[in-house]
Amino acid sequence: MYSLCSGIIEPIADKKIVTLLEEMGGIFKLLLAIVSVSAVLVTIGVTLVIKISNSGMMYR
Repeated sequence: MYSLCSGIIEPIADKKIVTLLEEMGGIFKLLLAIVSVSAVLVTIGVTLVIKISNSGMMYR
């Protein structure tokens, strides 16, 4: 969204504002990547814990 806004206002706004919006867009892309990787790791961790805890029930 920030990249789109910076592209739209580029002809009419100051260069500093356009650069700011582009940098914010890059930062939020990086933040989205970090959150996505964290969600995948948490999912894998929870799956492993459930798998390990259910394996004890198999031997009864």
